Parts: sequence; C-alpha cells; structure tokens
Amino acid sequence: MNQLKNRLFWIKFPYWLGIGADALWAVGLLFPSVFGALVGNADFNPDLQTRSILLIAGTLMTGWTCLLIWAVRKPIERRVVILLTAFPVVFGLFIVTLIGFINGNVFIVWALIKCIILMLSMVTSYNLAGKMEREIVEKHQ
Repeated sequence: MNQLKNRLFWIKFPYWLGIGADALWAVGLLFPSVFGALVGNADFNPDLQTRSILLIAGTLMTGWTCLLIWAVRKPIERRVVILLTAFPVVFGLFIVTLIGFINGNVFIVWALIKCIILMLSMVTSYNLAGKMEREIVEKHQ
C-alpha cells in the first residue's frame, strides 16, 4: 500500500506544480502590477489593447488551472491532460520566455527553469500513470 501511495504522489505532484504555476500566471495576467513583478518590469502599465489581450490570456489560464484540478482527482484516467499541459502549453510558454530572455530580459531566467522542471515532471507523471494503468489492466486479466 505504501508503494502505491508513493507512486500516486509522484503522479499527482506535477499536477499540483502545474496548478500552482498556472494560478500564479493567471493572477499575473489578470492584474498588470502582478504581471510586471513576475517579468521584472515594476513600471508595467499596458494600454487598453494589451490589457484586453492579458485578460483573455488570464481567463484561459484560469480555465487551464481548473482543468488540472479536475484531472488530478483521477490522474491515471485523465493523464492525457498532464501531457497536453506539458506540450503544447508549458513548452509554448518556455519558447515565449526564451525569446524574452534572448532579447535581454535576464530576470525571467527563473521562468525558464520553472518550465523545464514542469515539462520533465509532467512527462514523467504521464509515463508513470500509463505504466500504472497497464499494471492494473494486467492484474484484471
């Protein structure tokens, strides 16, 4: 039983990392001052068009946070959600962040590291959940 609990912890842990990261960015996208702090621009003051784009992105990020909360309740059956979170969501965020870093925003190196950790942990979770499901199926045959 302890081994099962341990495996489930490692399957669920990346979901919770994703939930935390998505919730943080959702707040940042919905509130420009928080976004400015996250990207290292304390004077961030978007115009109406940029604010509208941020609000759309914040709404979508909030939705993805809720999707991960739903998926973590049945992480083996809903493991495709963690894979879709890794690719294209986190991978896309990594590319966008990398472009910002290459263009001089060295403050966001933390976000690059976060994305790498998230992608690796999410892919690992997906693989562990798949392995666990195969073992369950084999036991019932």
